[in-house]
Amino acid sequence: WVRLRDITLTYSLPSRMLQNSPLSSVDISFTGRNLWLNTKFKGIDPEANLTGASNGFGLEYFGMPNTKSYGMAFKVTF
Repeated sequence: WVRLRDITLTYSLPSRMLQNSPLSSVDISFTGRNLWLNTKFKGIDPEANLTGASNGFGLEYFGMPNTKSYGMAFKVTF
């Protein structure tokens, strides 16, 4: 199976846009986690299990799939 677990895209504003401001740099980042899963496994998630860190991978009882999450960040330097 193949999973897109984590991806981050960052854009830095060009310095010419910041010439007349007290800022020296501005970065904007977008992050996504667990966005895509390709598997032949018929259950919810090949990593989901109730037993925690053990050899029980793929045992699907009371397990929940990993959730997708999205985030955004700003980094400003003066």
